[in-house]
Amino acid sequence: MELKSGKKVSIVWLIVISLFFPTCAISCIDKTGGGNIESGGKVAFEQQKAVDTRGFLGKDELLRSVSQDYWEALGLARTEEKERASEGQARGIVVPHHATAAALTANLVGWMAESKPNTVIILAPNHRNTGSAATTALCDFICHGKRVSADSAVINRLKAAGLVHVNDEPFMEEHSVGMLMPIIAWYLPDAKVVPVIFHHGHGVQEILAILSELEPEVCRGACVVASIDFSHYLTREEAEGKDREMLGYLLNGDAEAISRLDSSYIDSPTIMAAMLLYFGAEDMEVVANTNSGALLGNSVMPCTSYFAVRFWPTKN
Repeated sequence: MELKSGKKVSIVWLIVISLFFPTCAISCIDKTGGGNIESGGKVAFEQQKAVDTRGFLGKDELLRSVSQDYWEALGLARTEEKERASEGQARGIVVPHHATAAALTANLVGWMAESKPNTVIILAPNHRNTGSAATTALCDFICHGKRVSADSAVINRLKAAGLVHVNDEPFMEEHSVGMLMPIIAWYLPDAKVVPVIFHHGHGVQEILAILSELEPEVCRGACVVASIDFSHYLTREEAEGKDREMLGYLLNGDAEAISRLDSSYIDSPTIMAAMLLYFGAEDMEVVANTNSGALLGNSVMPCTSYFAVRFWPTKN
């Protein structure tokens, strides 16, 4: 069958592109074809400098973390949200980024996913304090058989406002974002992310400025996820003492006190303080509080503690 002249030209250009720009052709085919990440898509992802998050949370750990039977064993069976399901869109959650506590993270991400947010805004610590004080990424994130993409439009708006710098490199080794990505991909495979990591002690007002810039997104259904671990380097008994103090600060909405705490209480005090100020404490629920000593059955080893927190939609 004879081809029309327009089709001849298109085929010629496709051949030229394939010969002279092979990596571009591979990437475009993968993006439109949605190839399996673990069989055929890897070349395209490497060309895009994607972050492979599978090392932060293995497949077996992921499957255990999303198991409702495991949630129930940890006392995380979700019931209250059924009573409040009619109250509207999930707004914000606070979850651990330590793989030992991945089930706490999955429990609340699963709850958040019921609202079907199109965009997930992640606020997390930059553990190595590399790069700029507030850094985001435009890369994709490789998960187990899935890929999570950055919301470039929102990120570029933050960049244009001078609130963040774009640098993919710190995310290659940053577990505060990497551990969450397989869980987000599991529950929200079509959502995009806006990951922002902060130097330790980055100002509360600077974080609030980012949240204020993102207010239109939150109003349209985006959800804010604060990726935070709490007490560090203490025994289980000592960590539980610090957590009792922390619980009082949270329930009282004492953002000022939280912002001044050190790592024996929390690894990201200013992020937690900003979340409290932005969402308010009146609709906050502490879903769970535990530590790695309790989860691993070891009361002697230095441990990390965790709070899982959600902010209900504001009551009218």
